[in-house]
Amino acid sequence: MQPYSPLPAQLDAFPENFVVSLSSMACVSVTGEDAKTFLHSQLTIDINKMADATARRSAHCDFKGKSWSVSLVANTTSAIYLLAGSSGLAASVEQLKKYGVFSKIAITPETDGFDFYFVQGDNAAALLKVTFSALPDTPMALTESDAGFCIALDYPNGAYCVALKKASSQAFVEAVSQVEIALFEETAATALDIANGIPALTGEEQVNQYVPQMMNLQALDAIDFNKGCYMGQEVVARTRYLGKNKRAAMIFKLPQACDDIASAKLEKQAGEHWRSGGTILRTAVLGEETWLLAIVNNDTTSEDAFRLSTNPALELIHCDLPYTL
Repeated sequence: MQPYSPLPAQLDAFPENFVVSLSSMACVSVTGEDAKTFLHSQLTIDINKMADATARRSAHCDFKGKSWSVSLVANTTSAIYLLAGSSGLAASVEQLKKYGVFSKIAITPETDGFDFYFVQGDNAAALLKVTFSALPDTPMALTESDAGFCIALDYPNGAYCVALKKASSQAFVEAVSQVEIALFEETAATALDIANGIPALTGEEQVNQYVPQMMNLQALDAIDFNKGCYMGQEVVARTRYLGKNKRAAMIFKLPQACDDIASAKLEKQAGEHWRSGGTILRTAVLGEETWLLAIVNNDTTSEDAFRLSTNPALELIHCDLPYTL
């Protein structure tokens, strides 16, 4: 692997073309004649209605409606792949295997067989055309080859999530280096995810804590409310139709790098005092910016003041969600 390029100082300083190594992404495949039926009973989306060569965001919940994982589901000709952060996916796989023994399926770890990348920009994407005869041209479509598969993401325009087998991955990285396109470490993609309101469960402490709507998954086409029974459906439906959800994920920015972000707590001003303001779901620290996706009260407005416990002198900046809740 070539050395990583220095992270940009700010999100609006990203180059037009770049590649990000998604080092913490994990993947499993689900195959067998019952694969779709089984996953239909487990995930928040209607797998049976997924077109071939497409992808969708989804959650996998326990019976209380709390999410084990938030994943990209890729429907390829050879398998259905679930891609997510390693902690959340590990928790999901453990549960899927408990119920999978009653179905004709195989749940296979695939993480070690692939390298995963976020690819942005026409010139960077052009390097993938050696591996894929064509790239997907609509959001959440995918193309595949013997070397892996490529998903056109639902944000931003011209961005891809790519899974490449090891030999093709090495050739791709060498090609990136030869044309001097920046290769960033995973923080770069996390910052873009946060700025676009994309949730993920990346730590064990986050597993089974949030109903999907608390993470805005209903706004990301990650819940089908009209599908048949699945794990946690009653809670997810009640949250929608009875207005039970009082929390949502919102985007914040701090105009400086926060080196101790891992220990930071979110605080909200209440009169002359500061109190717990919610839960930090995702963070990304760039050279001169810190980005956060936090779960807060869903009646929060831009008038509400928030700060980090580790940076009490600076108020966090509210950033607009790119979708409506």
